[in-house]
Amino acid sequence: MSHFNQMANTWDTPEKIKLSASYAEKIKTYLPKQESLKILEFGCGTGLLGSNFIYEKNQLTGIDTSKGMLEIFEQKFSNQKNVHSILLNLEEQDINENNFDLIISAMAFHHLIDPAKMILKLKKLLSPNGIIAIIDLDQEDGSFHPDPKNMGVHHFGFSEEVTNSWAIKGNFPKHTREIINIMNKDKNNYPVFLAIFSN
Repeated sequence: MSHFNQMANTWDTPEKIKLSASYAEKIKTYLPKQESLKILEFGCGTGLLGSNFIYEKNQLTGIDTSKGMLEIFEQKFSNQKNVHSILLNLEEQDINENNFDLIISAMAFHHLIDPAKMILKLKKLLSPNGIIAIIDLDQEDGSFHPDPKNMGVHHFGFSEEVTNSWAIKGNFPKHTREIINIMNKDKNNYPVFLAIFSN
């Protein structure tokens, strides 16, 4: 996680802030209408995505393995009593909270060793009508990251077939997936998907 610790102080660029806001708007179209939501942002980093859900009575818990990223997270939301973070590797450890109405994650799943197993673990943390919203790269050729190994990359994106298999393994009654962005990098186009898994 040294890569993310080093990048923490310069992570929140105007471009990323704007992009995260657009991603959040997409996710909100799938949310149930209720007064308050208990939200978990998995692989939260500095809270770029989660920051768009801090309104009204919502509670946000950010979880990440990068101490540097979480330091920025804590600074950013220091005046928000309904926001807190946990330094934890959820692939190896358990979180002491559950019953989340919404679990969100952006560009974290390709860093996981076993994403399918993580989906099952996250499902156990959901409320009865909870939703998991995963944003990540569509399957790519490995060129998106300049140094995949040192950047902790375990998967070169995920095909629709793979995300469908997560829904089947997780026994989710409802599952949808859509391409919500095309990232242009070094003259290559990389589609980004939003996958929704709901009870």
